[in-house]
Amino acid sequence: MTRPLEGTRILDLTQLLPGPYCTGILADFGAEVIKVEPPAGDFGRMFDALFHQINRNKKSITLNLKDPRAQDIFRRLAEGADVVVEGFRPGTTARLGVDYDTLREVNPRMIYCSISGFGQDGPYRDRPGHDINYMSLGGALSLLRDRGGRPIEPGLEIADVTAGLEAAIAILAALLARDRTGRGQFLDISMLDCVVSILPMHASAYFAAGEVPRTNMTDLCPQYRIFDTADGDYLVLGIVHEDWFWANLCDLLDGFEDLRGLNPFQRIERRDEIIGRLSEAFRRKTLGEWLELFEGKDIAYSTVNDIAQVFEDPQVMHRQMLIRVKDGEVERLAVGSPYKMSETPFVVESPAPRLGQHTAEMLAELGITAEQLEELRSQGTV
Repeated sequence: MTRPLEGTRILDLTQLLPGPYCTGILADFGAEVIKVEPPAGDFGRMFDALFHQINRNKKSITLNLKDPRAQDIFRRLAEGADVVVEGFRPGTTARLGVDYDTLREVNPRMIYCSISGFGQDGPYRDRPGHDINYMSLGGALSLLRDRGGRPIEPGLEIADVTAGLEAAIAILAALLARDRTGRGQFLDISMLDCVVSILPMHASAYFAAGEVPRTNMTDLCPQYRIFDTADGDYLVLGIVHEDWFWANLCDLLDGFEDLRGLNPFQRIERRDEIIGRLSEAFRRKTLGEWLELFEGKDIAYSTVNDIAQVFEDPQVMHRQMLIRVKDGEVERLAVGSPYKMSETPFVVESPAPRLGQHTAEMLAELGITAEQLEELRSQGTV
């Protein structure tokens, strides 16, 4: 079975989450992704389950890129690579002799993607950071607040995952461009940029009104929020502008006939009243009773699933978002692929690689013998 990126070779210098998430998508699409790890391994190997989730379908070789001989080996590998992905701080790859300017001399068709916190230029270029820092500087944390208005720490690595997604999109676009032009290019992916890019609604509101938006959808729409039920669980309504969803909800609830004909703006004007009445109504029944009542009705509603409930959810299971991956004698649970493609379906061809599992194979392609490999290993080069 042909896969979308079959025949595409990617050298992956990234560790932990953003870069491996990006190259994990490309590996699931069939690219040959070669993880180039230091002899001590990707830091992400400390988080065993996560490592196996985002590094399946990849190969692993070890190279100590502080060693000039390892740098030479990497440059020789790059001659036959389509893509290089790295996630070091800006300037690091130049010190190691594996930067874009160096590698394009040996392979002008190569696509080189750098993922960093703030990008390769600008006043923050050399600042360290993590997900929460990019979220805060990019405006996303200002939109995630508790009832008292204090920003909250998100429980999801939004900047990391978004950067991985955007990097994968950029790489795919660059591969298509190369088909037309024959030339590779440099891709500069900033995690801060990626956070800013996912705020189109709030940015457009600011551009239009010239005022910083202090509200989000939950603040504005009384019927777009989480409600407590009688048993201490939660029911989520996702009604925004749709008058028919609102009318259907009012038909379902006792004592809401007078609110049925309100349009979205009228609902916003009577926000506090509606929130109070809905809150009181939903506390009269348990979550199970509400779900039974809502079943089959044309209303946007849901439950707040924890992670265990996600992977018991019938829709999630039907969509094969929980899969089993064989790793020798062990079978691991893993998240499936969201990409459902009729002609090139997703498959797991191999589990995450053992550290350096493919070093001998890859270096043999360069003419390095088993004896030479052992010497390199003894000297800490690989």
